[in-house]
Amino acid sequence: MERWIWFLGMAVFYGVLFLWFLNQVKKPDYKKNYVLVKTLQSAAFVSVFLAAAVVSRDILDFWLMLPAFVCCFAGDVILAFYNKIKKKRLFLLGLVTFLMGHLFFIRWLDRMQPPAVADMVFPVIAVIGIFAVTGMGSFHTGRLRPCILVYTFFIAYLFAKSMHIAVSIPDMRHIVCAVGSFLFMISDISILFLYFYKNKSRKVHLFNLTTYYVGIFLLAVSPLLCP
Repeated sequence: MERWIWFLGMAVFYGVLFLWFLNQVKKPDYKKNYVLVKTLQSAAFVSVFLAAAVVSRDILDFWLMLPAFVCCFAGDVILAFYNKIKKKRLFLLGLVTFLMGHLFFIRWLDRMQPPAVADMVFPVIAVIGIFAVTGMGSFHTGRLRPCILVYTFFIAYLFAKSMHIAVSIPDMRHIVCAVGSFLFMISDISILFLYFYKNKSRKVHLFNLTTYYVGIFLLAVSPLLCP
């Protein structure tokens, strides 16, 4: 019962802050303070993870997951700067930083359940699909296309592995992790339409932020849901 009270409290705290964050992003001049407000929102999921780890007292998971959240936080800040000054090197640095975060999440999941051939099927399909989509004339990925395909493999693997674990161990924690990984993946896919599609939309930006921050909150709070 105590853990569920903590879960509810964290959800309210995070939800209120996220609604404030979205309200800031919807403003016409949002780029003026975008780095600050995004940094605060990203600091919130790190805070949720730290609180969940302390309450759960799961030391091993804490050390396995911490590098992933640190990389995601750093990637958020880097991409926030990219949104403001539009330097391609910043985007590539942010992409690499997020990829490191995904690799740390994958290491954490692979400790729960060793990698299997079945885990590779969906990532391969995803790479083929993104290869076909980015080949369309409405997308302009340039030299970043190989990087995007590599990134696609690992974000798809993260989801596939979390789903495999949730099916094998169908408790609340692993189901929440699978949902969080799914939202994380959907958010990453929407980046194609946010940065590389010729007809960009503010709605895509809001969708990207919502799926990402909800997904990573579920991963951050998951230690509280251990049986």
